[in-house]
Amino acid sequence: MIKIIFFDIDGTLRPFETGRVPETTQAALRRAHEAGILCAIATGRHWMEIRNENLAEGMRFDAFVTMDGEFCYVLDSKKVDAAIARGEHLRHDQPSCFDMRQLDAPLAYFDPQNGRVVQRIEIPKSAVQKVIELCEEQSFACLFEEERAIYANRLTPQLLQVLKDIKSAKPPVRPMSEALENPIYMMIPVMPYEEAAELERRVPECAIVRWSDGLSFDLTKKGITKVSGIDAILKAYGFTRDEAAAIGDGWNDVEMIEHCGLGIAMGNAKPECKAVADYICPSILEGGIPDAIDYILARNREG
Repeated sequence: MIKIIFFDIDGTLRPFETGRVPETTQAALRRAHEAGILCAIATGRHWMEIRNENLAEGMRFDAFVTMDGEFCYVLDSKKVDAAIARGEHLRHDQPSCFDMRQLDAPLAYFDPQNGRVVQRIEIPKSAVQKVIELCEEQSFACLFEEERAIYANRLTPQLLQVLKDIKSAKPPVRPMSEALENPIYMMIPVMPYEEAAELERRVPECAIVRWSDGLSFDLTKKGITKVSGIDAILKAYGFTRDEAAAIGDGWNDVEMIEHCGLGIAMGNAKPECKAVADYICPSILEGGIPDAIDYILARNREG
């Protein structure tokens, strides 16, 4: 019996082609909730990006695995119920915000302040220092992600292209002293994946998480993945991994698709995802998520 579904975002809930979550996908998640199934996010994205880019538009989520498992939390269901009743899950046109460190009130229904953090893994300061040094030596841009702030060391044409490709807003440039003073949970160097060998050699405390064919990848603490984040969420709810389903499309989804009791790959997924999936649904623009939800509901009915 599936009790919780973990969804990737880009290429799974949201198509790159349109940048908007299809209404049929929003309706499918409502069907899952009505059937008593919890819905959770499992993404490399920061939760503030989800807010800034309307990536949870029209949908209710109960838990979040963000930054590839570095920062994970479960929401207070009563607070979420109240926020949904006020329509806070609907699309907003507020400006992007990249620094919420001084804000006392939650800025979205899924703000971690509305729940409980179950996994928070800081990247060692020694690793952050090495990345900053490499940024200066090789003149590449890098994004640094705190719990409530995102910033870059510099803006380059390559970084702007990466942001354009994933339809994300431009973050501020901040002094690198902030990254050394405050906890950093993920870094995103802007360079081709094929050129990351020197970075991997110089920063052995971190793991490279590939998510695109392009100019960037995630840098996380070695040993921390979406799977470790999913396990932290499952422990918080008292669920086993056999009671969880995972749906994804990218390289950083392979482990969670293989790990959960039911692994589903999108029709548009990388071959590596499809190779380990229990079920392959249609592509995102061909009703993939509604099909996947229907498959899960039918499977639950069959017992």
